[in-house]
Amino acid sequence: MRTIRQGLAAILLALPCVAQAPEAVHGRIEDLGNGLKLLRTWGTPAERGYAHGFLLGAEIARTGIAEFTARFGRGSGKAILDLARRSLDRLIEYPDDIATEIEAVYRGFVASGAPAHMPELDRDFDLLDLQIANALDVFGLMGCSGVTVWGDRVDGGGVLTGRNFDWPFTGEHLLDGTLLLVQHPTDGAATASVTWPGYVATVTGISSEGVAAFLHVGSAKITVTPEPESWPTAIAARAILERLRADTAADTSFASAAELLSYTSPPAGFLTRVVLPRVPASGPPVAVFEADAKSCVRGGAIDTFSVVTNHFQGRQDGRGTSPDSEHRAEQLCDGVGECLRTGDEKVSVAELWGLLTEVDRGGGRRFGTLHSLVFRHEPWCFELRIGTFEDGRLVAATEAPRRFALTREQVFGSGRPGDADK
Repeated sequence: MRTIRQGLAAILLALPCVAQAPEAVHGRIEDLGNGLKLLRTWGTPAERGYAHGFLLGAEIARTGIAEFTARFGRGSGKAILDLARRSLDRLIEYPDDIATEIEAVYRGFVASGAPAHMPELDRDFDLLDLQIANALDVFGLMGCSGVTVWGDRVDGGGVLTGRNFDWPFTGEHLLDGTLLLVQHPTDGAATASVTWPGYVATVTGISSEGVAAFLHVGSAKITVTPEPESWPTAIAARAILERLRADTAADTSFASAAELLSYTSPPAGFLTRVVLPRVPASGPPVAVFEADAKSCVRGGAIDTFSVVTNHFQGRQDGRGTSPDSEHRAEQLCDGVGECLRTGDEKVSVAELWGLLTEVDRGGGRRFGTLHSLVFRHEPWCFELRIGTFEDGRLVAATEAPRRFALTREQVFGSGRPGDADK
């Protein structure tokens, strides 16, 4: 299958970037207001990918070209991109369905007629660039802070989780281009990922089953490259969302997540936080997996709540804990503890936002909190905030005015997607 995909990739790379007769479009764009788009797609990987590329062609061009120019357009960046293009096929293995989807995104992008030229790189944005973009978690570092609380420690009950997504801030396109990608596959759970045009992987996402998955860079010993033919961690996170079911035992779900993450080999190490929709009969509803270039292990024991920043807690074979990561973890632990000791002795949605605000990153920092999410499957809560850029400075997502409280129907819809278009 890999050889077949390589041949198809070569054909697609040779396609001229001119508008072609569109295929059937299995998707639509829904306007959520305040500059946020929801792209809803359905069908096979090829159908969903084509709809993604065709409907968001202009946005893929604008966001992708801006990001590639910022990262790779000058100095050593060009050499890094050239190395990534030469080595991607050897180092990165996309599962067949994802490979098909990315190739279809590019085909839809070409069919949209969107401009693809990258002046700083003196060539067009092509399929190989799109494949590299979908493996950026392999080549980049994300900060991130997260909390999960459950059961009688939560105001309203259930499993309440939140996260700040901290990422190198290369320009306003990372904020303006943020969207919600909701995919309804022919098999597997529907997924909703906070993402960017052309990016089909998951760094922050939930499923229609109520499972959540979040990525945090970890504290592994840094290697130059992943092991050959490794999955990007964000691809494994999306697979976790598609495959885990609400009615499956927690141990079985976490074992499935561990198996999928075993295909990854992140050079800087990643923590993948998997949150289940309900409190199990025994044990916590959250597991944190710590992966480096060689192995993936489940993190240490979790007691009354879970706090995750950017250092491994269950293994000591990596880099030392950074003071910033340790400080954020202490702030969050102290904040949750204070909530559980005072007042109603519970954590509310508003209090969780307060905790995330205490550890956000904005202003002139190299890393910024680009988006933040607070989620609970039952009773439902999906609150998303996106950072803004004002007066030459990044306003962290937790404090920014772009705020969205979406219903279950707004996220996953009702009935079969596409019925209204027939």
